[in-house]
Amino acid sequence: MIVRKILNNNLILATGADGSEQIVMGRGLRFLNQVGEKLHSENVQKVYVLRDRRAAQHYMELVSRVPAPWAEAVQQAIQDVQEQLPKELSNQIFVTLFDHLVYALERCQKGIVLQNRLLWEVKQFYPREYALGLQMTRALNEALPVQLPEEEAGNIAFHLVNAQTESPDLARTTTVMRMLKDIFGITQMSLGKKIDETSIHYTRFVTHLQFFLERVLDHKMLATTDLDVFEAVAQQHPEALTCAQRIQDYIKKNLGTDIPREELMYLTIHIVRISR
Repeated sequence: MIVRKILNNNLILATGADGSEQIVMGRGLRFLNQVGEKLHSENVQKVYVLRDRRAAQHYMELVSRVPAPWAEAVQQAIQDVQEQLPKELSNQIFVTLFDHLVYALERCQKGIVLQNRLLWEVKQFYPREYALGLQMTRALNEALPVQLPEEEAGNIAFHLVNAQTESPDLARTTTVMRMLKDIFGITQMSLGKKIDETSIHYTRFVTHLQFFLERVLDHKMLATTDLDVFEAVAQQHPEALTCAQRIQDYIKKNLGTDIPREELMYLTIHIVRISR
């Protein structure tokens, strides 16, 4: 890699052998490298490959205008959170979340708080990412003279959820969150009782729904020719099946997609478990 620009003490913009623009993070990199020379790998902690040149240019402009303490605090907070997630995040998270947090800090200084209309959904269906969002806001509040509100923890979590998908798309992530809320409501009304949200079965149900909706949106749903198992589940658990069919109807109405029997069977099985 060739050093293109020194962004701050710990961040360098470099060009890879394939011509891609890369953000390189590591403590004290400024003091080991010079523009135009080959990057020294000592102290390199993370490399972010930016495929979108416009995003890279925007990021450079952002870094050049924000106070150095802001940039370093945000970068460190992002890195700390990344290390706690089991899934590899999209490289674009470094740009998109950095961008979001810089403007969040600016809003905070001006006393502007934006309402997060998906805060309930984030806390309900993505508690791990929400907890990491809280961790990040607390870290920034301690490192800088700001007081980011809870809404920002939800916003951060939203970016983390989006960055864990195969094709990061904020509109798609918003759709998934809203559908999770609707399906949860359908399930609870169909069962006629409050679902125990502290149970392991609830956690597994939510996880199943998350992957289920991703499969639906990607048109990669499960399918099988073995109908015997489905018939057995249907006969033994008619109420749970009815609930699953209501979810099936909801998907058809909102996405125009037919849910195959195998997907319907797994929905039914998870509904049986949370109804106990």
